[in-house]
Amino acid sequence: MIGLLGPLIGLLVAAGLAIFAILSPDAVYADPLLTGAVAGGIVSLALFGVVFGRAASGSRERIPADSAELADRLSRIDEHVMLSDGAKKLLYRDRELDLVRMMLEQDIAAGDHDAALRLVDELGSQFGRLEEAERNRSRIDSLRRADVERRVAEGMQTIRRLLAGGDWTAATQAADRLHRLLPDAPGLDGLANQIASARTRHSIDIENQMRDAHAEGRIDDAMRLLRELDRHLVSGESSRVVDIAQAIIVSHRDLIGRLFGDAVSEKRWPAALELGESITRDYPNTRMAEEVAELLPTLRQRASGVPSPPGTHDASSKPPSEAT
Repeated sequence: MIGLLGPLIGLLVAAGLAIFAILSPDAVYADPLLTGAVAGGIVSLALFGVVFGRAASGSRERIPADSAELADRLSRIDEHVMLSDGAKKLLYRDRELDLVRMMLEQDIAAGDHDAALRLVDELGSQFGRLEEAERNRSRIDSLRRADVERRVAEGMQTIRRLLAGGDWTAATQAADRLHRLLPDAPGLDGLANQIASARTRHSIDIENQMRDAHAEGRIDDAMRLLRELDRHLVSGESSRVVDIAQAIIVSHRDLIGRLFGDAVSEKRWPAALELGESITRDYPNTRMAEEVAELLPTLRQRASGVPSPPGTHDASSKPPSEAT
């Protein structure tokens, strides 16, 4: 590019002088100026030819060298393509081995022990690293045992918490989930029996408390325990408490009826309203509930402090019947 700059400038100067001489034909210097411009143009064109000739000569000299280099590269590519798969595998063996090791560590870190063991098998069978494969296999087995023990311990802790709360259904579901996830884990075979035994012990304890409360005349406590016991009994177990359950229900119904009558007689309207609603809710199919239901609108008005309209049934006129 630098070689072309001189002839180009000379050619431009010659053209400029020629134009100037043509535009001023009457000037004294017009003829000499035009002659010089023509001569300068010829010289510049000659220099252009010399520069282009040298450039072409250099290009012809480089072509053989470039062709030889290109042929060498093509030859190497052809040799690589012609390699067999086995030869390529040998060529990149170390790279593949490093890749397998890296993937193995990633699977172990992620807790994917099955995938890690598959890579261990590949490490021994395809790369001949038998000792390394066995070391990693022992390592993975230890990690897997520790993981199983941890998960079993966490699952058992959850089950114990559910048993303490009397949630037998959730405890059974948690045990079933452990069995599905860890079918070969030790210590899970007797979980169903443990849950059933815990439920039975809990229900018997509640039943004993309920019987004691009824015998001691603590009817409200006995009724509360009866309702709680009902949540823990399964089919076939309720027959053993039928007698005491009926006695508690009758005693509780009579008690709440008397308390309702006393509250009405003493004009304790909020208490009477609460007891009346309890009667209609807990014993809806009794005659007492029917009578109380008729009094509830008046009781609500009086409990809220609103005077009863004239002609309204007097809630304190008589206590409800205790008959069923």
